[in-house]
Amino acid sequence: MALLTLHDTQTGIKRLLTAMFDVGAHSSWYTADKPHAAAAADYQQLFDAYCQLIQQAYNEAAPWWEGTVEAERNKGLSQEDALEAAFNNRMAGPASDPRVVWIVRVIWLECANRNAMMPDTEKIRPEYLLLQWLVDAGETELVRLIACMPYWPVGLDEHGKWC
Repeated sequence: MALLTLHDTQTGIKRLLTAMFDVGAHSSWYTADKPHAAAAADYQQLFDAYCQLIQQAYNEAAPWWEGTVEAERNKGLSQEDALEAAFNNRMAGPASDPRVVWIVRVIWLECANRNAMMPDTEKIRPEYLLLQWLVDAGETELVRLIACMPYWPVGLDEHGKWC
């Protein structure tokens, strides 16, 4: 069964892949994105670990989210209204599951750590690794999960470092 969501996945992908350009977080080194096959082995291994972790999180988050929507239906709401009510209570929908948020943060920060040790030409934008590589791998349901996030659960500290 497809993940229950209100939002258009393509809109979510575009929003998340372009969001960090607004803060200029990669402007000192970013020139172009690399596909998984062209990336350094460190990033490929990180992505492979991420795929396993996010799949496990999906396997727990999807039924939890279905239960959340069902609880709204049990209040007498239609399926559409129940889904909307569930999103009103948890704006990231199934991606608000703490495991999903934690995995995205951990992998983002690890990618940033690897970027700090790589020459500019080898760096990978964390959001590209987290989302576009899933798209490229054909992981439709995992993409739908991540695309539910209204924003990336990370920030920049006073020194411009991801936190």
